[in-house]
Amino acid sequence: MLLTRLFHFLGGYLTITVSGQYPERFLNVCAKRGILIWDVFPCSSKVLRCSISIRGFRLLRPIAKKTAVHVKIIKKQGLPVLLSQYKKRKLFLSGLGLFILIFIAMNQFIWKIEVTGCENVSQGYVLERLAECGLKTGSFRPFLNEQKLKNEMLIKTPELAWIWADKSGSKVVVEVKERTPVPEIYDKDAFCNIIAAKDGVIDLMIVKNGAPMVALGDTVQKGDILVSGMLVSDKGVPPRTVQSEAEIYARVWYEKNRAYSLLDPIKTETGETETKYTLSLFGWELRLFKREESQFSHYLTETDKKELTLFGRYLGLALSSVTYKEVTITYERLTAESVAQSSTMELLREMDEEVAPGSKLTDSRASHQAIDEETIEVTVVAEYLENIAKKTEILSQEGE
Repeated sequence: MLLTRLFHFLGGYLTITVSGQYPERFLNVCAKRGILIWDVFPCSSKVLRCSISIRGFRLLRPIAKKTAVHVKIIKKQGLPVLLSQYKKRKLFLSGLGLFILIFIAMNQFIWKIEVTGCENVSQGYVLERLAECGLKTGSFRPFLNEQKLKNEMLIKTPELAWIWADKSGSKVVVEVKERTPVPEIYDKDAFCNIIAAKDGVIDLMIVKNGAPMVALGDTVQKGDILVSGMLVSDKGVPPRTVQSEAEIYARVWYEKNRAYSLLDPIKTETGETETKYTLSLFGWELRLFKREESQFSHYLTETDKKELTLFGRYLGLALSSVTYKEVTITYERLTAESVAQSSTMELLREMDEEVAPGSKLTDSRASHQAIDEETIEVTVVAEYLENIAKKTEILSQEGE
């Protein structure tokens, strides 16, 4: 539909009325002779309004005479009509032509780079490596070689396992996939101890190789040797070293505390809004406002961005807006018990994200105390069953 309208605009078209006793005969004859007519609208039983190309209109005289209708031009539209209107304004046309040439030339450069897929590696770090490989704002788009960029990035950025760059006009979308960390591999004949990665109380021991140095129920501190790779025989055989293998589960305690307000803010919109626009033009940002801060004391914000594209290709122009919605704030006083309950769940969720993968929460306790009339401090102590075994290689001279 869009392409059809663009075709009509480039060729120019007219909006006409056809009046007569039988205007339908006029349409039938035009259809038989291959003259395209569209947007037909019956104004009455004897009058039709429709659109026709300029070229097709020139063929209507004998058809109108044959079907006894009167054809009248209502409106002229399209590129040829615009050019005829401005043909005497040569300076305007020259400026328009120069603008189009500059616009086409500027779209041969990269003005926006988006990076997706980052989790542990920051987008800023990836953008820095991309710039070193030749992809940065202002780069000449025809010179961008995606395969060469991929190869150089994988060499310069060992944290990445895969990368792909998709050009879309003046925008490049770079998708990355991070490399999965390779576990540390030890020589099977290496001398390794198992030490405690954290403080805790031993709850379960699965020793596959090595000599246990602790027992169930022992309290250990970070760095203590749990399983030794030095095997000493009581039969007079010289000691030998092995690579210790074990899973040592201990009860580990974590503690978090934080202050929370008993006043819950309730925001109500007043209906007053303020919108600030920013125009992005080929890598430059033009702020269409004078004052950075909002005129409202309390507000909510909504952001929106519209990029100018043609057939899905970014043209280097975008309009961003930030809408500030004024609100009034009232406060509802909550009970200390309800705040402590919700806060305890929040702190426990944070602990779950911080402990080692595979750890199991076995017990927790929470308490709270008043700081002042409007604030309480919530403390949560949680016990996790966690594998604290950490293998460390011992240099040969240290084992002798």
